[in-house]
Amino acid sequence: MGRGGVVRGAAGIALILAGVCAAAAQDDPRLPQGPNRNLVLRRCTTCHDISNLFSTVGKTREGWDSKLDDMVLYGLEITSQERTLILDYLATYLPKQ
Repeated sequence: MGRGGVVRGAAGIALILAGVCAAAAQDDPRLPQGPNRNLVLRRCTTCHDISNLFSTVGKTREGWDSKLDDMVLYGLEITSQERTLILDYLATYLPKQ
């Protein structure tokens, strides 16, 4: 494969990955509106579909904090400020009933 083929191949892969990321970050109307919702959508869909949140709904703040620990171990990269904002959202809008 010539140099042009490699460049076209790399560009094709980049487009595919961009499409996958865009599809993963799609909004889910079941996710309640509230502060930091978009941050949750962006960060939580880097590895899985947002519907996974609904299978884990009903956690206490401590439960969500532990789940974030798990996600960081799986490779989630978030700042401490982002973690606090995500935790606030999850504990407020997807709490244990």
